[in-house]
Amino acid sequence: MSNGQEKGQENLQAVQQWIAERDALGDYGEYERRGVVNRSALFAELNIARSTYGSNAEIRKLIEDADARWYGAKEADTKAHKTARERSEKKAAVTNAEVNKLMDQIVKLKAENAQLKRENEKYAAMKEVLLETGCQPR
Repeated sequence: MSNGQEKGQENLQAVQQWIAERDALGDYGEYERRGVVNRSALFAELNIARSTYGSNAEIRKLIEDADARWYGAKEADTKAHKTARERSEKKAAVTNAEVNKLMDQIVKLKAENAQLKRENEKYAAMKEVLLETGCQPR
């Protein structure tokens, strides 16, 4: 093996060991940054060049798997909560619109009811005059 390949294997083993330690200690939350492992902190702690992440596919896969295992559930949970909140907000908006529509309809019906009561009183008075006099008032 060449020196670069040996260094790559050493780096891979160091990252594997670091991930195993985090799993054992359960302190991977301290290394979280925006829902993923803080790569800069990881590589600084292991004295590995940051560019190793881009050049070593095995290390990249290990870290991405750790991201998914440690923080993926939280991200999915956050997305589920966000989706549920959006659904709830939409339903509340629809419900509010329906309530407003029904309130407007109630106001219109009350006005119509008052008008019909006035007309009914008018026709009741006309009927009474017609029954008493036999002729319709003008």
